[in-house]
Amino acid sequence: MSENIGPRLRLARDDELPEHMRSRTDLVTRVFGHNHRLLQKWYEWYGPVIRDGSVPARLKEIVRLRVAQLNSCDF
Repeated sequence: MSENIGPRLRLARDDELPEHMRSRTDLVTRVFGHNHRLLQKWYEWYGPVIRDGSVPARLKEIVRLRVAQLNSCDF
């Protein structure tokens, strides 16, 4: 495995998040939280992708995690 793991992202602090998301600990919220518009657009896109369709959300998440693992994706 390469020693160069790329840049590190600073996670958003509670005071940088919209008030209704300040107690959230998931990494997506904390990474995108610096940019509220980007965070909102992410959830607008990802919500339907994970919830809708004929494949259950649980299976979609398992597949997403496996693809990340196969690609050595840390996030």
